[in-house]
Amino acid sequence: MNATKKASKKGVLMPPAVGYSLNVVWALLRNHKIQVRYWPRFLLMVLINLINWPFRTYERLFINPRYRQLKEGTELIFIVGHWRSGTTHLHNLISQDPQMGYTTTYQSVFPDTLFNRLGYFIFEGFARLLIPGKRAGDNVRLGMQLPQEEEFALGAKTPLCFYYFWMFPKDIRRIYERSIRFKNASPSLINQWNKDYELLISKALKNTGTSIYLSKNPSHTGRVKHLLKRFPKAKFIFIHRNPVEVYLSTDNFFKNMMPHLQLQQITKEERQQSIIDLYKTIMKDFFDQKTLIPEGQYSEISFDNLEQNPLKCVEYIYKALNVEGYDAAKPQFQSFIDKMKSYEKNHHVISQSQMESLLVQLRPSMEAFGYEIPKHIQVV
Repeated sequence: MNATKKASKKGVLMPPAVGYSLNVVWALLRNHKIQVRYWPRFLLMVLINLINWPFRTYERLFINPRYRQLKEGTELIFIVGHWRSGTTHLHNLISQDPQMGYTTTYQSVFPDTLFNRLGYFIFEGFARLLIPGKRAGDNVRLGMQLPQEEEFALGAKTPLCFYYFWMFPKDIRRIYERSIRFKNASPSLINQWNKDYELLISKALKNTGTSIYLSKNPSHTGRVKHLLKRFPKAKFIFIHRNPVEVYLSTDNFFKNMMPHLQLQQITKEERQQSIIDLYKTIMKDFFDQKTLIPEGQYSEISFDNLEQNPLKCVEYIYKALNVEGYDAAKPQFQSFIDKMKSYEKNHHVISQSQMESLLVQLRPSMEAFGYEIPKHIQVV
């Protein structure tokens, strides 16, 4: 039977704050409005958080100090690009290289219940039972030990996390300014965020038994200058896709994922305008900072090329960034590519009036990348 036709395990997604510091949970409650209908979800989240508290407290006190400093010379590679541009596929593909480490789905939710054996046994098993077999927005396979972006985990102890917007979508603009541009964030708070990030990376490398940290975090698309300040030798892979496809795919993703995570409700019109505003803002921030990346530390590909020639794209990336190991990992890359041939993408339909409005707002980006209206999208 075709892999895409197999029944996928149903599950329940919970807001990621189940593994957060109680101080962060309190800050979320203090700074954002939770609508009445979502209070049961919030209280369940707090209950799980309280159950987890002694386990993560033990790990923070007795285990984390071993991993606070990154090893000298640790190689860092950041995959950036707007959501729905192929960052997940590229991350999953390159992570087939045995030398590549990453944050797992489990670590992204419970970053400080990773090496505490009893806590890990309880919460990994709990999460494995609850998590769906596939992501609601795009049919991507989910699993506790699979590669995951680390943005959720970056908000666990320090309240600088863009993915708070999943819980509070009405506040997305304010959250962007604070968590990506670090507006009004004190130097001490930013420094603590940096330390938390280094700890997360160090633990991820230990957890995966690897030497190179491979990050996939679209939120970093607007943080390039900050990452370079902290990690001046970091390497970046930027992937782009037709902005019209990005918009439609993002809208579908948000529409399907947000009901599982939100503590506020927004209208369809608010959601769609937020997506357009987010695209324009983060792409502007990226292009304003792109020139800061030193030569030899940057590689750029398109989603179309990744789909058509995945091996050539990966080989190009390894050469551009001077990363060794492509030939040794090539069989693993090919095996993953073969398995993905049965993956079915979502199909999108858009009205003529909506397409015309999109083209007005997204035209600068389309021209910058040389994109036209995608022929396979149905306009009615």
